[in-house]
Amino acid sequence: MFSPRVIAWLNTLVPLIAVIGGYLISIHQQVAEACFPLIEGCTSISRGVRNGDALFWFRGLMMPMSMLFVFYWVLQCRWLDQLVGVRKRHKVILGLGIISALALVLYANFLGSQGGFYRFMRSFGITFYFAFALLAQLISMQSLSTYNQSISPQAKRWLQACWFVVIAQWLIGLVSLAVTISQPENKFQAENIVEWNFALVMILFYGLSGELWRHLKISSPGDFR
Repeated sequence: MFSPRVIAWLNTLVPLIAVIGGYLISIHQQVAEACFPLIEGCTSISRGVRNGDALFWFRGLMMPMSMLFVFYWVLQCRWLDQLVGVRKRHKVILGLGIISALALVLYANFLGSQGGFYRFMRSFGITFYFAFALLAQLISMQSLSTYNQSISPQAKRWLQACWFVVIAQWLIGLVSLAVTISQPENKFQAENIVEWNFALVMILFYGLSGELWRHLKISSPGDFR
């Protein structure tokens, strides 16, 4: 059985492998333009993995990935319950996390399908995946801010890193809103750059929080392990 820390890091590493691997396959099969999308934005994540063998690679990793996301949020809520006490907001976090995981399944299932309905379902899935995961992360950090015990310097650094990626997501969201309102000439590239960077900082949260679990431990019967 994987440790909580390993599960947290898998929630970061598996999506990275799925997207980067799928994009490289698409480039190799010449069904996607080659660039460094984080700063060039030549393609969206969906366009980078939805054609050829890349689609099977992406789906094969991300469909079961949804269960790892559910496991992660169960562990996160259990950890918060033990650290700061049982709160109703922790059930909200779990609900948001589960909905986010289900939305990811919906997105991956309809990725590569043609037609207006399928485009709508992909858009619906990816929007709820990003939005609900971000809300769950934010509420987690807000709940953690009520912890009033002293923490080690190592735990403090990981806590700051978690806050950084959550705040970064909101700032990137504001950039996305500015792009939508201003409609610049390079809107296509700008939207893609926003999407890639938002997705990257979002999944980094999981691995960073796993390190926070490791350094901010519970000292009670039935420890979080």
